[in-house]
Amino acid sequence: MLDPELEERFHLMQKEIEAAVSLATESKLDLVAAIDSLKIELEVLKAYMERYHPGFAESYPKFKEEAIQAIDPEWMGSVSGKRLRAR
Repeated sequence: MLDPELEERFHLMQKEIEAAVSLATESKLDLVAAIDSLKIELEVLKAYMERYHPGFAESYPKFKEEAIQAIDPEWMGSVSGKRLRAR
């Protein structure tokens, strides 16, 4: 049998791991909810643009491709992203 001090340390480490897993799970759920909310917002914006700006549906794929090439998702404040918005 392990000595009591070692057992206590093991128990505390186990509790820390459980708390970390719980926090990671909660964070993941929060992120998934935020992503779902953004998806809804994007669909609303696209539907609005299609309804009130004729030609949007046809020009969107080309603009999306330009944006993919110009915008660095790691740094949304990049110079190339600003140039794209100015077009």
